[in-house]
Amino acid sequence: MFDMNYYGTEETIPAENREEQPDMCHKCGKCCRSATTYHSHKKLLQMTEEGVKDAIDFLSVFKPYRSIEDARLVEPEQVAQVLKVVELRDDMNVEDVTFYYCEHVSPEGLCTIYERRPRCCREAPGHGWSAMPPGCGFEGWQFEQREKQKRMIRDLKTSAYIMEQMSPDGVHHPVRPDTTLEELNQMVLEKIKPWKGFGSHHW
Repeated sequence: MFDMNYYGTEETIPAENREEQPDMCHKCGKCCRSATTYHSHKKLLQMTEEGVKDAIDFLSVFKPYRSIEDARLVEPEQVAQVLKVVELRDDMNVEDVTFYYCEHVSPEGLCTIYERRPRCCREAPGHGWSAMPPGCGFEGWQFEQREKQKRMIRDLKTSAYIMEQMSPDGVHHPVRPDTTLEELNQMVLEKIKPWKGFGSHHW
């Protein structure tokens, strides 16, 4: 799964954490003219050679700008926003960022292949942390998604803590004796992992 505007995490976001978005698109076309992904362009090309469908679909409609500066000339606010996100992370380098433009967006900002657009377009924004252009119609929806995800992870951490306090021997789950607290904590970490780039370990 690719987020057409900076997916932001190497791991795939679990399907249960992706909700169908309401149609709040302003049809401005900005995201179509400033798309990017977590992966470098070199990595995307490698993935297409390996037959990864999402990479193939993405590069079938999105073409890379020659440089970040070229992308900045088209969508300066969005480029600045994405680069700011990248600079705050310790697992990404600005040098690896490539911006793309869709060949199928009209001058009015409309999709000319709407009925056969790839999944990355159909599902954008994929989650609350997708770096959509400033003023995007999905801003409110994304805020709600971020808060919902934080609540879910905080609840998981709280439950794990309570289980530790209730454990009769400090090793086994008090309700499911066949489950160790270590296994429980590992399950919590797996839930947190897709969001680690956004600070989930500190939520």
